[in-house]
Amino acid sequence: MKEFFEQIKEKVDEIKNSPGTIFGLVFPYFLIVGVLIGLYFVSKLEFLTRQKVPPVLRDTVAVSDLQMREAKVVPPVNLAEIKNATPQLLSEGETLYKSNCASCHGETGAGGGPASAGLNPAPRNFTSADGWKNGPKLSQIYTTLQEGIPGSAMVSYDYLLPEQKFALAHYIRTNFVPNPPEDTQADLDALDATYNLSAGQEIPAQIPVAVAKTILTQENEQNLNKVQSALSKIESSQNKNFFFRVTSNSSVALMFLVKNFNNINSEQNFKKIVINNVNQNGFNGNVFNLSDQEWSDLYKMIVSVL
Repeated sequence: MKEFFEQIKEKVDEIKNSPGTIFGLVFPYFLIVGVLIGLYFVSKLEFLTRQKVPPVLRDTVAVSDLQMREAKVVPPVNLAEIKNATPQLLSEGETLYKSNCASCHGETGAGGGPASAGLNPAPRNFTSADGWKNGPKLSQIYTTLQEGIPGSAMVSYDYLLPEQKFALAHYIRTNFVPNPPEDTQADLDALDATYNLSAGQEIPAQIPVAVAKTILTQENEQNLNKVQSALSKIESSQNKNFFFRVTSNSSVALMFLVKNFNNINSEQNFKKIVINNVNQNGFNGNVFNLSDQEWSDLYKMIVSVL
């Protein structure tokens, strides 16, 4: 037995003194552990590589075209005066409410008007203090009238003048809203700054993009026809070489002249317009060498063909 333990001790000492032997003994165990980890990783590969961030979806909501709108001047309003509900404002507000709002919000302001059937969300009940999108302050109702409420049947009433929107807001607050909150001066100042109420503004005309495209297409087609007609006349004239000598692109030059024809009301203006835009308008540097008589001849040619 003693010899057995001595043999074991000798083996242990031999292993301690031989790193290669130690590595040979433990390597199979490391290999097994590595294979197990690899198998586990492969089994979870689908989960580990799964996209955790939701993809950004393209907005498929249709964008409506611009509305037809005439140019108009919005007169300024005196906020210090119009913030108060005068009998005149309330009378005007009543007329506006009955013609624009009662069909949805009802004669009593509680909703349920004849045009409210099927609307989701339902038109606002002004007599309730709950669920206001913007709020029942004078400035907040004005904002709703000006901007509308996206995602609902409440459209913008921006076609009303500022005084009319204030009159309508006063009527709603006075007749339907229980204990309506008052605006602070900061509220009114913010409203004024947002819509330039005390300064007034000039609103330019607006047409739908589709209509604008049609107009541009028609105008361009007319201009192209004028260019083709002018080019045919020049090619059949005796002085055609003279025109082609001073142009690098005859079609571009004629289109430029067609678009600027209203400004070519004299030989002097014609010369100035051509020289100031040379190399960009279809003409070339030969125009700088033209004599006064040649400029006169060129001007007469252009006027006659256009």
